[in-house]
Amino acid sequence: MAADTAPSSSWTTSQLVEFLSVLSGQTDESSTLYAAVEHILESLDAEVGVLFSRRTAPTVIGLDAADPRIDTIVTAARRGADTVTVAGLGHCSMASIALDVGVDDLRLFVARLGHEAFVPEEMLLLRGMARVLNLALRPLRMLVTLNERQRVLEQIFLVQRAIANRAPLPEVFDIVTKGTLGLLGSELAMLYLVEQGILMLASVSAVDEKYRPPEWPIQLRSSMARAAYSSGTLQRTDDYPSSAFANPYLVNLGANAAMAAPVRENGVVVGCLMIMSFRSGHTYTDVQEQTMLTFADQLSTALSDAKTVATAQHAIRDPVTGLPNRVFFLDRLEQTIARGVPAHVLFLDLDRFKYVNDTYGHAAGDDLLRHVGRRLRECLHSGDCLARFGGDEFAVLVENGEYLDLRRLGRRMLVALQAPYPLDQVEGNVGASIGIAECAEGATAGDVLRDADTAMYHAKRAGGNRVVVFEPSMHTVLVERANLETDLRRALEADQLFPMFQPICDLRDGRIRAAEALLRWRHPIRGMISPDSFIPLAEETGLIVPIGQMVLRAACEHAAEWPPPPPGHAPLGISVNLSGRQLQDPYLVSDIRHVLSATGLAPGRLLLEITESTLIGDHRGASDRLREIKNIGVRLAIDDFGTGYSSLSYLQRLPIDTLKIDRSFVEGITAGWQGQALLHTIVQMAGTLSMAAVGEGIETEEQLAGLRTLGCRLGQGFLLARPMTSQELSRCLASQDACQRRREPDDSQATASPYQKQGTVVGGRSQTSL
Repeated sequence: MAADTAPSSSWTTSQLVEFLSVLSGQTDESSTLYAAVEHILESLDAEVGVLFSRRTAPTVIGLDAADPRIDTIVTAARRGADTVTVAGLGHCSMASIALDVGVDDLRLFVARLGHEAFVPEEMLLLRGMARVLNLALRPLRMLVTLNERQRVLEQIFLVQRAIANRAPLPEVFDIVTKGTLGLLGSELAMLYLVEQGILMLASVSAVDEKYRPPEWPIQLRSSMARAAYSSGTLQRTDDYPSSAFANPYLVNLGANAAMAAPVRENGVVVGCLMIMSFRSGHTYTDVQEQTMLTFADQLSTALSDAKTVATAQHAIRDPVTGLPNRVFFLDRLEQTIARGVPAHVLFLDLDRFKYVNDTYGHAAGDDLLRHVGRRLRECLHSGDCLARFGGDEFAVLVENGEYLDLRRLGRRMLVALQAPYPLDQVEGNVGASIGIAECAEGATAGDVLRDADTAMYHAKRAGGNRVVVFEPSMHTVLVERANLETDLRRALEADQLFPMFQPICDLRDGRIRAAEALLRWRHPIRGMISPDSFIPLAEETGLIVPIGQMVLRAACEHAAEWPPPPPGHAPLGISVNLSGRQLQDPYLVSDIRHVLSATGLAPGRLLLEITESTLIGDHRGASDRLREIKNIGVRLAIDDFGTGYSSLSYLQRLPIDTLKIDRSFVEGITAGWQGQALLHTIVQMAGTLSMAAVGEGIETEEQLAGLRTLGCRLGQGFLLARPMTSQELSRCLASQDACQRRREPDDSQATASPYQKQGTVVGGRSQTSL
């Protein structure tokens, strides 16, 4: 497509709509990818397209998939080359684009014969098509993942039920080998067990009898199965014919990929589960590795106690608490529904359990779960079924219960759980959130559990330590939350999110010393959405990581453009909040380096704020990450200091530069001598540790005067200035610099705040910041 025939904006939109229509007609990922590349080549008048991923075979249009010239094109595109010379094709113009789908690192490379380069309008169209393809692939992959998980759970349930019913071992073995065929995309599955040092075939399943001939050997002396048995580790190859384990007979049949997992009995390796694929180009994934190990574990369970009642009990009981597990509970619930007995499910999730686990260790957490199980059991009648679902989730099935009785039961359970627990020579406390759902007519076990879980979620969102009964309207809330999540993802792509800047001032003369970036969302339909509504959602979904990257980049770009300070004054600092999820991101430090390099902002001007809660749990990991950031030259601050798990120990160990004192302490400065004394202690402690102290939420003259009296030099709040745009902040900076130049040397303390001169002194509360 030549530059003089570049598409107009409306025509580009029409192209994208047509492209989306083409993709919507596809039913699976491979056909979607093929149709996408084909349509892109047609739209860009290009001859060769390669959609490349680290995990799967490339999708190629214009050349044979095995053509070695594809490597030439991919190598050039990865180098960022705009042109490449390909044997037999000659000179080609290149274009490439990345797709953000999962962890596949999916990239599209397009080559056009000749010297005509891709113009900006064509690249714009290519990026638009990439985004459309990305959106089309996500639901397909999500559906595949959900279906895969459901199939795995169903198959594992079949195995566990066979074990619980004390089915003969050969029957259990056959259930496992048959189950692995469809779940793992294999044509042959074999189970070998050792007898006197020799691996003997115990079960074999195949999709076609040609893979299971009558003369198949029953013993195995050397193979991948032997390697897995000998090493006690999973073995995997995606090129079986070239591997050291290749069996000529299987190679002749067309064996392509294979995987083998050890099987144990009471911890000792006694055999191996092996699968094989005979399809060309087929590879096994890391997720399938875990599924394979799960099936091997099921076999281990069957072997360990196959001839005792303990085997059945182990298959349907939680190993930590000894309570029935999810499998048993689901089976009991299904039977109750089938009998038509009126029943209710109480779904319980512990509050603050993660804190106990992270603080005292998993052994203490397991001990606490056992205490919880015993206390809950004491609240129930003999016919009620209590189960642990895993993690900190429990469920209770009550048959023939009355509505009021169930609410009283829920409150009785909450009271029982609130008493302290002995943990590692100290006492710990947890609460709980409980949701109740009725086994309504026509409902399935999954429906009832979903409703109880929904009610529990509402209890937890309302503050926890309460009982909530499910109502149909609660689904509306979940749908709205899902819609908000979708809109938030679109907002990130459509640049609806943007930063505002609230000045941090010197409390002695009102001069702006820094500014904090505050995230805002201007929705095209809903208008401005409060950060309180979407920041927690971003944290839960992980969107906070790309959003945080966007805010960091935008804040540094604006800060780099602010007017320079007058002689003798330090450049204005920019403060950006850092979430706990961002602190766990392994690419965080490199992202910060890249942003500073791209914007030209001096590292010392950037201040990253973290809350105390982010330091709890993975304390060592957080410490290491913060030191890496500090080594760049970036400064660090503790935000909302005093509201979390304040500890002098971490303040001494971590490279913190600034303490931002929570607004609750600032408000308390006018409440009497105790509030003043506490705030004074924090300010003095910051000075002792060579840290700057910043008072947050200053809204009255009394609070401002009090902070000055206590020696706090920096502050922010609505009394000083509201959040403002970067342009408004630039004008304020220019105004205060002009005032500073006109100011006499002896009247600096008498000069009013530059914000007062701008007429922005207001009351009220500041909004949540990112």
